[in-house]
Amino acid sequence: MNGINIKMVRKNDAQFLHDLMNNESIMTVLNEVPTAINVWADAIIEWGQDSDEEDYIIFDELVPIGWLGLNGLSSEDKKAYIKVIALIPSYQKRGIGQYVINQIIENLKLRGYVSIGLYTDQSNVQAQRCYLKCGFDVTDKIVQKMSNDTYVRRYKMERIL
Repeated sequence: MNGINIKMVRKNDAQFLHDLMNNESIMTVLNEVPTAINVWADAIIEWGQDSDEEDYIIFDELVPIGWLGLNGLSSEDKKAYIKVIALIPSYQKRGIGQYVINQIIENLKLRGYVSIGLYTDQSNVQAQRCYLKCGFDVTDKIVQKMSNDTYVRRYKMERIL
C-alpha cells in the first residue's frame, strides 16, 4: 500500500471530516444525518481531551481519503473498539480499509491490548468482508437505533489480539 498512511486528527481536519461524513453514500451506509462544520471542529477538540479515544485521518500520500476512530482505550480490560471507519467512495474496494485496520491492530498489540471490536450493519456486506479478512468474527447480533432514527440489525464483531 504505497503512499497510504494515517495521522492523528488535527484541528484543520474539520473541513475534511465534514465533507466526508456529509457524503450522501457514506451517510446512507452508516445511517448518519447531515452535520455542520462546527460539529466537527468541536468534536476534534473533545477527542483531543479524551484519553479513551484516538482519531486518525487516512491519507493517500498527502491527500486525505478517510477517517478511522478508536475508543475503549482507557478500559481496564484492554479491549479497544473501532467506532468508525469511512473512506471516500472512490477509494473503497481497493484493500485500503484492510491495510489501515491491520496497521491499527499491530499498534494496539504493541500497546498491550487484548482484543478489538466493532459494530457493523448486517446489510453492509462490503465492510463485513473487510473485517473478516482482518480476522474479526461475528460474536453477537443486535438491533440498534441509529442517528437517522432507523432501527438497524447489526453484528458485533471481535478479534483477539
